[in-house]
Amino acid sequence: MRALGAALAAVLLTGCPAPDGMVYSVSSPRASELVQERLQPIVDAYAFDGAIRISGGPLDGAKMGRGELWPWASVTKQVVATLVIQDVEAGRLSLDEPVSTYLENWPATGPAAPSLRQLMRHQSGLYDPEDEKDYDPHSATDLDPMSCVERRTKEPGGSFNYSNCDFLLVGRILEQVNGRTLDALFQSRIAEPAGLFEARFVEADTRLAPDRDETSASRIAAHGAAGGIAGTAWDLVRFDEALMDGRLLSSQAREEMWDGVPELGYTALGQWEATLPLDGCNEPIRIIERRGAIGGYQARNFMMPERNIAIAAFIGQSEEQYPFGEVWSREGLSYEILSAAVCTE
Repeated sequence: MRALGAALAAVLLTGCPAPDGMVYSVSSPRASELVQERLQPIVDAYAFDGAIRISGGPLDGAKMGRGELWPWASVTKQVVATLVIQDVEAGRLSLDEPVSTYLENWPATGPAAPSLRQLMRHQSGLYDPEDEKDYDPHSATDLDPMSCVERRTKEPGGSFNYSNCDFLLVGRILEQVNGRTLDALFQSRIAEPAGLFEARFVEADTRLAPDRDETSASRIAAHGAAGGIAGTAWDLVRFDEALMDGRLLSSQAREEMWDGVPELGYTALGQWEATLPLDGCNEPIRIIERRGAIGGYQARNFMMPERNIAIAAFIGQSEEQYPFGEVWSREGLSYEILSAAVCTE
């Protein structure tokens, strides 16, 4: 215990990264104390060896990790959904018009075109190559979303069916309507106003945090609008802060994006929204969640907007190698971290 205290003191005085496996905060003496009392035991119990960042609440400023670039994986979809809603607010896009309105090469035959709302809720009816028995994610290359359009056989608006093709097509629409690349839109309309320092769309030579599967940057980059952003944990909570405080969307537009549908598993637009019980809180807490996983990487992003708390976590282990647990099941790492970050007094 004395060694741990000395290590924490060194971190606080020098500002250097904490030793591996150590969580700390410099936002206030009380936050530092609570992080050690509440969060460090959870990290130890679950043998978590990734990166964590918490903004707001009693554990404000909690951090773990060395500031590496982590693939955000499908958390990218949450960012892309924000870009869409910005264009809806500006009158350039409509959530409920058929997307054939925005794409000149939409096929003249086949089922009706889905809307952007249906794409972002994964009710598009598009063909999904990952449904094929011989699909190999390790050999995945850039996928033309129009191939998913051309091979579709289902009408839009049906049941939830998760597909990366949905957001690849959303990205194509954003570039078509704005006449700019997706990365340029991200930098000017998300990264700059939110104050993100390192987040960007991955390229083949991007240096990423290590993972057990040695997932290549090329594989991450191939996911584009469906999973191609990487950044630090600090970048991700800064995105959350900007979303919650109105720098990226008006409150009305943000609430439309966060409207989770119970019949679709509480799916909102590019994310999930549900009100769930946490250990130590007197009443259920509204949670906006987005998760991601590609190869040997996992990402988790949580916002509790009524408490102004954001939590980002990354690990270099696949879903098969490391279970984060589920908040709705009231067990596992995610549930315990959220309970500590939100319900600690």
